[in-house]
Amino acid sequence: MNPLKAMSFCCFAAFLNLFQIFAQPANNPVNARYAGMAGTGAALPDTWSGFQNQAGLALIRDLSLSLHYENHFIIPENSIRALAVDIPVTKGTIGVCYSLFGTSLYFESRAALAYGKTFGKRFTAGIQLNYLMIGQPADYGNMHAVVPEGGFLVRPLDNLTIGFHLFNPARQHFPQSQDQIIPSVMQIGIGYRIIDQVLLCAEAEKETHEKQVWKAGCEYTMIRNLNLRLGVSSAEISRFAIGLGYTFRHYTLDFALSHHQWLGFTPYVTLTRTIKKGKQNG
Repeated sequence: MNPLKAMSFCCFAAFLNLFQIFAQPANNPVNARYAGMAGTGAALPDTWSGFQNQAGLALIRDLSLSLHYENHFIIPENSIRALAVDIPVTKGTIGVCYSLFGTSLYFESRAALAYGKTFGKRFTAGIQLNYLMIGQPADYGNMHAVVPEGGFLVRPLDNLTIGFHLFNPARQHFPQSQDQIIPSVMQIGIGYRIIDQVLLCAEAEKETHEKQVWKAGCEYTMIRNLNLRLGVSSAEISRFAIGLGYTFRHYTLDFALSHHQWLGFTPYVTLTRTIKKGKQNG
């Protein structure tokens, strides 16, 4: 292996380990709508629910395609590219997701298939299977694993949603390495719409061997089709966030910016195209 490449790989891996920004274990990517509210997505149905809480897919009754890009601390090697497709079917919604993080020296990819279904008017549930892969130089070898996740949403009131999501419930690791653990992540969130123009969200997240993270965010519809979002989190990586979202006909463009006190800003951009407009349940 080329010494320069080996040094670059070691430095990159050390950076990842120090700041804990691995794509799959951290449940990234976070689309720009969620990111603008500090990642409070467990109780918020969205076209991106396949990456956050698959139960939310059941409430999306539009055929849609979303493209996403985020760049941690404006360092090209720390970017995540992702897409999500939502396909409504007779008894629910199918979600197809893919994300890619890293460079040719080291990358993490995630391909997923999800399904969300309603059970009555107040309860939805969803499940997803993820194919995770870590690509490394030939001397180290690639690693891969199949990991499940899932969640549910409860709507006790029309303007109140409670969400629960669990990633990797069996605490699996990559079979190729006993040391390469895939953390389990549990999220419990609540979304409350005070009035039609204001949505408040709060969430608690616990990852294996990590401190519990608290998040809070709000979404305010300033004018028709234009939303302002604010968020705050106890996480080390992104403590404060702000975002905007604009819908024009069948397109929605979301942008967000989060801030780390030492490393700076992380921008997020998500473009969603609604291909077939249907009746949305939430």
